[in-house]
Amino acid sequence: MIKIIKSNFINYTIGCILLLVCSSNCFAQREIIMSQYMYNKYSINPAFAGSHESLSLFASYRKQWLGFDHSASGGIATIHSPLKNETMALGAQVYSEKVGVTNNTGFNISYAYRTNISNTTKLSFALSAGFYNQNNNWSDVTIIDPEDPLFGYAEQLSAPWLGFGTAVYNNNYFIGLSIPSLVYSDNYETGENKLDFGKIDYLFTGGYFFHINSNFTLNPATLVRVNPNTTSFIDFSTTAIINNALICGVSYRTTNEIVGILGYQISPQTRITYSLDYTLEKLSNYNNGTHEIALQFNFGYKINTPNPKFF
Repeated sequence: MIKIIKSNFINYTIGCILLLVCSSNCFAQREIIMSQYMYNKYSINPAFAGSHESLSLFASYRKQWLGFDHSASGGIATIHSPLKNETMALGAQVYSEKVGVTNNTGFNISYAYRTNISNTTKLSFALSAGFYNQNNNWSDVTIIDPEDPLFGYAEQLSAPWLGFGTAVYNNNYFIGLSIPSLVYSDNYETGENKLDFGKIDYLFTGGYFFHINSNFTLNPATLVRVNPNTTSFIDFSTTAIINNALICGVSYRTTNEIVGILGYQISPQTRITYSLDYTLEKLSNYNNGTHEIALQFNFGYKINTPNPKFF
């Protein structure tokens, strides 16, 4: 029997519930949902590698349920670029997160093959490969019996990270389908890594740029996650781009969360964005929301790139 030593037992109990909710809403092995997927589609679909037609770097950090002790946090960084032969593109991403006593890290690289299906539209197919590592530090749990053999040690689990994606995009729209990881890792029961199409994530994303006038663009987008074994959801977002610089957006996730997004295009190469997630459930009374900040830098771009600032 575990006895949690904490000044406010109610808050800790709700914290456990929050961690369970977080674990049920994961992207492949990642347990933290990144709300700014529309600005870094490569992180959920390797087929978007090279879509900026330049060397593009994106980094973000996310802190869930600010103000609540031991809440989840994590970050992701990606880099991708087309090659001299523009039919090919390469990319890589690394992430790290902490959820309770669990630390997750991962790294993968990807290769995308791109072909023109019209003068302005590209079709891309991509494969990604890497590894995933989970470290459970059970010694951080306070228990009555310090000799309990189930605690007091660190457990490390590793798994391959193999993914696939396809996408179509041009100046006005994007659409993609991806499987972030073909390998299902049963880290808490059998410890096995296996191919199980009934337990992996299937991600669909799409969006369109409505150029209302030279100073105002509206960009609705959606992300659909389907997982036959756990929680599936749909994220609907709409972003307004004002004077090619100011970014204001809002999204709703069917897990009963609303997200506000604010950003600024500092230069044609540099953009900073911030988002605040707010749950509409009663758990919102016990935290100050989820905060995410991201920075993107393109090391140069071509005039004919599809929406170089915002794609």
